[in-house]
Amino acid sequence: MHVTRAYLKKHLKKRLAASHKGQNGRVLVVGGSKLYYGSPILVSLSAFRTGVDLVYLLAPEYTARYIGPRYPDLIVWGYAGEYLNKNTLPLFEQLRPKTDAMVIGNGLTKQPGVLKTASELIRKWGKPLVIDADAIRPKLKTNSEQVLYTPHTIEFSRLTGRSTPENLEKRITLVEKTAKELSATILLKGRPDIISDGDKLMLNNTHNPGMTAGGTGDTLAGIAGALLSKKYTAFESACMAAYINGSAGNLAMKKYGYSILASDLINEIPAVMKQFQ
Repeated sequence: MHVTRAYLKKHLKKRLAASHKGQNGRVLVVGGSKLYYGSPILVSLSAFRTGVDLVYLLAPEYTARYIGPRYPDLIVWGYAGEYLNKNTLPLFEQLRPKTDAMVIGNGLTKQPGVLKTASELIRKWGKPLVIDADAIRPKLKTNSEQVLYTPHTIEFSRLTGRSTPENLEKRITLVEKTAKELSATILLKGRPDIISDGDKLMLNNTHNPGMTAGGTGDTLAGIAGALLSKKYTAFESACMAAYINGSAGNLAMKKYGYSILASDLINEIPAVMKQFQ
């Protein structure tokens, strides 16, 4: 019932020695706005550190001009504007066949026009998908068979339309019920993390109080997106991402105590991944 090291030992596949660029996952990150530059960067770098081959970041031109020159590992595509808008649609259609999984929501803001466009991208995507942060809304439509929501408590309340119970058993029941209704996997972040696809249930206790630092939810989303791009199910991806993110956070805390940054956590992801390679 709890995600453990043994779970990852069993499920994480070894990379083929003869693999070539693109065979180990290609992730599309849709995020960022005039107000929030850093969030989609954290998502993208986390996906890379989890071992994917390519990460495309689709962001407003306002932020893309900043991100591209400073992060040459990322393939940054910018569209006109300061926030997500309909200008992204032609680029999205070009990137969809180039990528295997999408992470959407981080740093978008909740403006009506932004949310309308995000909902349209989610509906059109049709591949494995992480819905996080501002993109988490009720009544989203998607043809994707592998869908993972990664809410914190407030975002989960927005998804369900009701307050999130404090009692663990009631939380678990609501997560299971909502996952079944949505035909999706939900990773409700907390202590513990609750993960369910409406059928299976796992809890994750691998984290620490230092991970209240802003951005550690973005790193989780990036790790999950990377695993989805490697053909793991949404449930497997959620379980392993929660453990990897928490383990990296624990390594960062050993070095920095409660002064950790999300970027410190990203730098520890390779040390976690090497344990299973």
